[in-house]
Amino acid sequence: MRFRYLLIATLLLGMMGCTSGPPKPDDLIAKDKYIDLMVELQLIRSYAENAKTDSLTIDSLTNEVFKKYDVSSETFMASHRYYEHFPQQQQSRIEKAIDQLKMDQVTDTTKTQPPYKRRSRQ
Repeated sequence: MRFRYLLIATLLLGMMGCTSGPPKPDDLIAKDKYIDLMVELQLIRSYAENAKTDSLTIDSLTNEVFKKYDVSSETFMASHRYYEHFPQQQQSRIEKAIDQLKMDQVTDTTKTQPPYKRRSRQ
């Protein structure tokens, strides 16, 4: 009898382990929008670290980003948790976000530095 319960419990646990991931949230953020949000939230984190600003300002900036994309922080976190269950795809999304951050950095650098002037040869 005990063996039967143990066998049933093992089978149930095994079947639970074979699922393809958590259920997809009803309000899952589209991948491109999710990547854009990750980029902007990372910019805020970087700003917070470098500007030594207060948490109220950071919270306000974060809320503005969520408003801009018409997403709540809860929706973002639910989407984030869902996407994390698929590590290879999540790694790809993170790499795209990093590429966007690099492009932003290059764009900012070109805007702030004066154009290169060649010296005339004499």
